[in-house]
Amino acid sequence: MPFIGNKPSAVPLTSADIADGIITSAKITDATITNSDVASSIITGQTAETSIAGGDSVLIYDDSASALRKMTRTNFVAGVGGTNTPAFEAYLSSTQTVTNDTDVKIQFNTERFDTASCYDNATNYRFTPTTAGKYFCYTSLRGAATSGLGLLEKLSATFYLNGSVYGADLKQDERSVNGTLASVTLTTVIDFNGTTDYLEVFGNVDVSSGTPAFYSVSTLFGAYKLIGV
Repeated sequence: MPFIGNKPSAVPLTSADIADGIITSAKITDATITNSDVASSIITGQTAETSIAGGDSVLIYDDSASALRKMTRTNFVAGVGGTNTPAFEAYLSSTQTVTNDTDVKIQFNTERFDTASCYDNATNYRFTPTTAGKYFCYTSLRGAATSGLGLLEKLSATFYLNGSVYGADLKQDERSVNGTLASVTLTTVIDFNGTTDYLEVFGNVDVSSGTPAFYSVSTLFGAYKLIGV
């Protein structure tokens, strides 16, 4: 450009010459700043984190918009797979005597864990998951003939969904035994609606003598949500 007097010397701009906010995105032509123009210390120079909170942001690239986006850690984890929760496991903390050869609800009264407080271990002894989906459900019952080591003839376990037998074929996990003590295990996958559906475990002990009961040892009930199904 024209000037009067001596031609000024070219002096590079410094950060002091640029006021905050004076260079906006509208003044930068798309694609003029490339990877080679950006120092790696923008990322590597930052403080290294060892954990991330649910509300913290994760940087992602949106292929459909050809743009960088941010997403909370909670939404990111949900989008890439999620976790096996709600989940719980409870067990019988003391022997539960029952009516002979009768289906009775097992009172699993002590929790090992319960991630979303979905299991009632005090009143109804039922699992009511608050998130809809398919759950892997399992139980193990240890039946016995107590009082003088009576003879145990039959032991069975049954899942009850919303107050009714779930899958009559599942009750085939039933055994005739000749002894005083036996165990039975039952597993299945159940689709819960996440609001009103609930699950309970019923057991049956048939003894020819002695008192029918479920032992606290190895008598447990649990479930956890499956991912991607």
